[in-house]
Amino acid sequence: MNASVQARDESPPAPTLHPSLRIGIAGAGAIGCTLAATLAHAGQAVHLLARGANLQAIQRNGIQLTRAQDIIQASVAASASAHELGVQDVLFLCTKAQDLAGLLPALAPMIGPQTCVVPLVNGVPWWYFQGIPDHFSGRAIEAVDPGGALLSALPSEQILGAVVFITAERLGPGAVESRNPMLLVLGELDHTETPRLQRIAAALTAAGLPTRSSPRIRDPLWTKIIANLASNPLSVISGATLQALFSDPRLLPVVRKILVEAMALSAAYGARLEFDPETFIAQAAAMGPTRTSMLQDSLQGHPLELAAIGDSLLELARLRQIPMPITQDIIALTHFRDEATRAANALNGDKK
Repeated sequence: MNASVQARDESPPAPTLHPSLRIGIAGAGAIGCTLAATLAHAGQAVHLLARGANLQAIQRNGIQLTRAQDIIQASVAASASAHELGVQDVLFLCTKAQDLAGLLPALAPMIGPQTCVVPLVNGVPWWYFQGIPDHFSGRAIEAVDPGGALLSALPSEQILGAVVFITAERLGPGAVESRNPMLLVLGELDHTETPRLQRIAAALTAAGLPTRSSPRIRDPLWTKIIANLASNPLSVISGATLQALFSDPRLLPVVRKILVEAMALSAAYGARLEFDPETFIAQAAAMGPTRTSMLQDSLQGHPLELAAIGDSLLELARLRQIPMPITQDIIALTHFRDEATRAANALNGDKK
């Protein structure tokens, strides 16, 4: 089945990617499927590692991506076998942060000596202290990489830092929705400009996924970290959408307090933020009744990314002795809510 579009409004045909770039995607969740469908629609041969009902649906019908103005039905090469997919030039890791350590050994057949690995993860990435001179250089972030297992598994030279500004929701096996504007920011861990960085950014932009390179990847990373922290945990406690979180008079004061604490922490780590809190709040509220990824996981009974989005920030705060009392309380409440929900689900399962 060829990639096709069921257009609601007329749109220009997608440009094509350079065919020599072999792109793999590990993980067929909301972000992985959005990325795969976008690239496949542009004519890129995408190699998607998936499993279960999602894999079966994608192999049978491709991926259906609902965007702002159209619906894409895109065919991709999907398999549960990394051996079958083979070595990639670029491999995007689109799994939850807590799943990476268990997944990496299975990905070995897709990673060669020249493969550029691009983790599209939320929160503080395990590579944060790699590639730059810092008091904590080379340190593992225990909340997301206990014992430094990820640091040992992948050479930092093969990793390209990434910050994902994509809101997407999985509607069912092989079906996702992403109605808001998308942006991907890439950067080398050591803040250098390299040909691979420019090539990958140009290829993704040509495919219809706006991508820019950053000479200081940790700066936009902190913007995303702060956005995740201010919205995801509180959404689980309250059940609120982005629109409600950033406009409801009962929730917005809490959001503002988290923003203040998170911005102080980012300053302690030398981040240069292009970040105006009021503009950020207005833009987030304008995203409408969008559920955060953590709220989606909570409602579906999936494990939450609290280690990456919450616990890692508190770990960084302890390293710099930066107080974050409101954030600490919200993270604790979210852990409690998550554990109580999973316990209730388990009990209900036993009664069936």
